[in-house]
Amino acid sequence: MSKEAYQDDIFILRVQNWQTADKYAVCFSRSHGKIAFIAFGARYPRSTYGRLIQPFAQLSAQFTPGARIDTLRQCESLFLPETVDVETFAYGAVIAEVTENLTSEQEPEEEVYNLLLQAYRLLGERNKRIVTLSTLLKLLVCCGFTPELTACTSCHEEITKDGYFSLAQGGFLCAKCAIGDELRCSINTKKLMENLINLDFTKPQDFVVRGGELMQLEQILYKFILYQTDKSLKSLDFLGQIQDQYTKKV
Repeated sequence: MSKEAYQDDIFILRVQNWQTADKYAVCFSRSHGKIAFIAFGARYPRSTYGRLIQPFAQLSAQFTPGARIDTLRQCESLFLPETVDVETFAYGAVIAEVTENLTSEQEPEEEVYNLLLQAYRLLGERNKRIVTLSTLLKLLVCCGFTPELTACTSCHEEITKDGYFSLAQGGFLCAKCAIGDELRCSINTKKLMENLINLDFTKPQDFVVRGGELMQLEQILYKFILYQTDKSLKSLDFLGQIQDQYTKKV
């Protein structure tokens, strides 16, 4: 990559403190894909851009490429999220972590960038659980891991009955082809996956979701992501704690 400075619109996925007064961040950009960068001095009170570097912020930024990591030269806000409740932040963290795990640095994918912008807008407007699952399924499709749901991945026969989901084969298995270590997947769960993959985020339509199918889909989806990335999702632990606290209050 050229050592000349470059400009891009970015969506920040993760931020952490670095050294004495710096910030380390990972973002997804419109034209350069995933970028990890250091913002030197961003934690100083007088920093002109330090407050802008926060999770889920959309910025216009200029970087200097480095041998291992890029350096932020300057940035300005395109959109800063308002104060969000802890549940919204938790679901947002899941989307951000999966995006970081599924994508490679400096591999442009504008479709992923646009998906993130739409998803985080919808988190504050629609059912957070459904938006998150739909976003994760769409991310899998964008990154080349589309689940095979049109036919059995082994015998290729049309799917008409309950069956299983094979992590290794990346799709639905009919009952006669399953060998016993796959995840159960009902025909209705398969249809729910298809609905969420095809959900239009610009005009999201309403549809009925049953609790059993939703839980079955979550089990399949998170295990499939783990299988593809070989990285456990720390954000899921945080989300689980938030959900437990909410359940106790109710």
